[in-house]
Amino acid sequence: MPRVSSLLVLRTSAFAAALTFAAAALAADALAGRQCSGAVCMANVDPSLAVAPCANANLTLAWSQTGGAMSIQCWTDDAPMDQPIFVFDRRAPHGPAYELTGIRAFVPESLPQIANPRRDEHDAMLLACQPPKPPTMAPGELLLTEKVPSNDDLHPYCYRILRVATTPAGIAIRADDGRAPRPGKDGGEWSELAAKMSALVAKADAASRARVTRARAPLRDAPDPKSAPHGFLVAGDSVVVLDRNGPGGLVKVLYVNAKGVAIERWIAGRDIAAP
Repeated sequence: MPRVSSLLVLRTSAFAAALTFAAAALAADALAGRQCSGAVCMANVDPSLAVAPCANANLTLAWSQTGGAMSIQCWTDDAPMDQPIFVFDRRAPHGPAYELTGIRAFVPESLPQIANPRRDEHDAMLLACQPPKPPTMAPGELLLTEKVPSNDDLHPYCYRILRVATTPAGIAIRADDGRAPRPGKDGGEWSELAAKMSALVAKADAASRARVTRARAPLRDAPDPKSAPHGFLVAGDSVVVLDRNGPGGLVKVLYVNAKGVAIERWIAGRDIAAP
């Protein structure tokens, strides 16, 4: 299986029943090489796990750890810029979804690099077509790009920036230039693959999930046990563990409140446990 690059854009040669079957059949961690940052994970998937419409093709997955947003890139023998990508809500793989071409998924921390015009002239990454607003990604927000012609003679191409967020109604794609794609009615031929990959992702995410065990667990903005608490979580709250190596037994977690707002804080490791 090919290694996942820093940008993960390598070219590489009934619903409940589908989820149950996939989770049982795929006992090994097929996403062991995943990379996670900003509550977004990306991974390459071996062709042996692919089914139609990407049968025998390598896949690149990107997904939010705080919501349902997920994308599947299908690497086929077609023209490089026409590789299909399917963007959907993994909580409902048969619901409204986006089937796109010419789009790539990038890790969230790529956005500042794409947005920065003052960089090494040998940098191979294209610039954003316009300054991204905001210049960083929100926690759990997927970053997609589209290579399009620019008006700059020195840089004939640029990246359109698209952001995929989870909303109470499902997922939504917002384009920085205001020209967001529209979703289709359902997943269509992608549904079986979407369900199978959703099961893989759910299993992979389980290792980073935790729940708060203390009645009132203090949160800190910095990895310093002596810093003043800033808010708290209560017993039963669910968090995503981002970093277990903080000083003084602190653990960096990401929490999504009832309004869908994601926050990153440090919490005492003794105040959380596996769900």
